[in-house]
Amino acid sequence: MRYLVSGLAALLIVGGGVAAWLMLSREKTPDPPNTTPSAVVPGQASEPSPVLPPGVTLSFVDVTAAAGIKFHHVDGRTDMEYLTDSTGPGAAWIDYDQDGLLDLFLVQGYPILPPFPADKPGCKLYRNLGDGKFEDVTAAAGCGHVGCGQGAAVGDIDNDGFPDLFLTCVGKPNVLWHNVPDGNGGRRFEDITAQAGMADHPDWRDRPNWSTSAAFLDFDNDGKLDLFVCSYVRVDFANYPECRQAATGRRAACPPLRFSGTTCVLYRNLGDGRFVDVTAQANVDQPNAKALGVVALDLDDDGLPDLFVANDGAPNFLFRNLGGGKFERRGPSSGCAVNGSGNPQAYMGTVAADLDGDGRPDLFATAFAREANSFFRNLGGCRFLDATAGSGLGPPSWHRLGFGTVAIDVDRDGSLDLVVANGHVMAHIDLDGDPNNTFRQTPQLFLNDGRGRFQEFSAVAGPAFQKRYVGRGLALADYDNDGRVDLYLADSGGPAALLHNESTTPHHWLRLELRGTKSNRDAVGAKVTFRIGDRSLVRHREGGGSYLSAHDPRLLVGLGAARQVDEIEIRWPSGQIQKIGPLEADRGYRITEGVPGIEVRK
Repeated sequence: MRYLVSGLAALLIVGGGVAAWLMLSREKTPDPPNTTPSAVVPGQASEPSPVLPPGVTLSFVDVTAAAGIKFHHVDGRTDMEYLTDSTGPGAAWIDYDQDGLLDLFLVQGYPILPPFPADKPGCKLYRNLGDGKFEDVTAAAGCGHVGCGQGAAVGDIDNDGFPDLFLTCVGKPNVLWHNVPDGNGGRRFEDITAQAGMADHPDWRDRPNWSTSAAFLDFDNDGKLDLFVCSYVRVDFANYPECRQAATGRRAACPPLRFSGTTCVLYRNLGDGRFVDVTAQANVDQPNAKALGVVALDLDDDGLPDLFVANDGAPNFLFRNLGGGKFERRGPSSGCAVNGSGNPQAYMGTVAADLDGDGRPDLFATAFAREANSFFRNLGGCRFLDATAGSGLGPPSWHRLGFGTVAIDVDRDGSLDLVVANGHVMAHIDLDGDPNNTFRQTPQLFLNDGRGRFQEFSAVAGPAFQKRYVGRGLALADYDNDGRVDLYLADSGGPAALLHNESTTPHHWLRLELRGTKSNRDAVGAKVTFRIGDRSLVRHREGGGSYLSAHDPRLLVGLGAARQVDEIEIRWPSGQIQKIGPLEADRGYRITEGVPGIEVRK
């Protein structure tokens, strides 16, 4: 009887996690209990416009065409509504030529089954020319991969000062590109997947792999970046299930419940261009992964990078780093495996950042329509509490399906705000006629009051936030080095969307680039404390984050009214503590581990 009861309990929990998928068969989207819809239904009175802080205006503008970026994502979508058609794409900001300007790598999809497009669309790399313009350098750089791309991750795997690039795929092997000289004074990418030991992905032993997000991290603190790769569900296209809406009979995207889970993969960097699968040895071979998002950083302040994995319809994973190359699976005791009601949700993207100003990195995860995005407050010791209720982040997300998300200090007041890219997975959902449940959706921007309470300001965030996208990846970068963080939003089946930040604020900023020496060169895993008067702001150099995407590796910090940072304290992954300051505001700096002084950057 004990086993029967526990089995029934498990079914109830899993059932809660897929409730939102099953509710798609309803004719009308219900409002969340005791809340107001985030989208205004025709005929209803609109909510009063939120009031911005004094001197602040918000404006994000789509400058894709003016920037010279010409890219259209191929999702391969058919009437079958294959799950593989709905999960991509991502993007990566990468200064591949190290000229101080962030370049942009765009991941291209492809049909998983024939017919295939005659023009063979591939990934694109756009070089930042420094005047708001980008140049297509894909052919010269050698990274125009064709076929079923999902996401990207960036990391300097050999500590040579030039970032390397990792591409995740579905139905094809993932790709590892090494950044090498091109012989003409420039740089190009060399495919080293096979020699690195990654061509034979573990999934290929019994099925095509389906890799999604990935994160570089130095989990064993040996100074070399390792790689964690998320795995999604097992799909057998020869026996693909047929899913239909109960109310309409129309074909629908099958929920992840219809597919068995997988196991994510952890690769250890051997330091000679080769990686070895240490998933089992490190104790991260947790079954039933339906992983879409991952972020790596020190969550419990012990100097070791931990891993949070967002799962779609299954409990999330929290892997606490014990040192010695081993992780502990935290499970339900973590407080972030399921939501506050005890139910797993269809989680997609994730952020790890100090959202309430207490110096500890919290977790934020986006979720399916008719579920609330979740804010997990860090209590210390790798313990979290679902603090979504009362945060202002729950009800506005009820009618949206969130994917990519970033923490960004838009008004530069020193508190991290949130942006979410939204878009449904079912192309036919518009036929239901529900204005609150659409395929293309607007993104959302939430300002933080500094204590983890948020208010949505999407309606006044500029024209780019009034446009509808099938939002997936979301990646941040100050690509023009003006102290304002810009965004790239990946539109599934749509054109590229480069969103230039033209907001105004009276507040100041500082941008910090970290270079490790004893630590990994990217300083992934570093903890940085900015002391400004009697205020301390804590930021982390994390690996991964958002959804299928890679961010600007530099830390851009809002300083409020302060015109200088009194002191910066860096705890490097090696354990070394380095203090520098004071530093003047409104400029960028580079700090090298163990090297006195600073270098002023663009």
